Amino acid sequence: MEFEAGPIGGAVAERPLHKIDVVAEFIGAGPITGSITAVRIMYEGKAVTEVPEGEKFDVLVDYSAHNPGALQWAVCATMITTAGELPNYDATLPVWPSDTLSGTMELDEMGTPGPMPDHDITLRIKLWGNQERTATPPPQTEW
Repeated sequence: MEFEAGPIGGAVAERPLHKIDVVAEFIGAGPITGSITAVRIMYEGKAVTEVPEGEKFDVLVDYSAHNPGALQWAVCATMITTAGELPNYDATLPVWPSDTLSGTMELDEMGTPGPMPDHDITLRIKLWGNQERTATPPPQTEW
């Protein structure tokens, strides 16, 4: 997995910056395979590794998934910090008929992620393969 980042600037850079680490994994269902190819933390239009305390940010997940012979299926990406903060997700619409999905998901179904806490965080990001017709995330206790 690739993690893209760069420095931030501007007036909010005077606020304390807190680092965002990422742990990512793919969880398939049945024959579904895939991977998260990149995670980008975006702040003010730039990929970053740190976000000013109290600010909101975007999380973009690039992925590829394959479900051989599938008629209808979907994938969902979830995120939550290892401390249980900032839960969010995104899901594809069910695909029919296709056995390959790829693209970028923005994890913002629960609103723009943030505000950034007053400490460094580790985001746990999971990409879920789903053989059902719904594109909903699993229970948050599994994120």
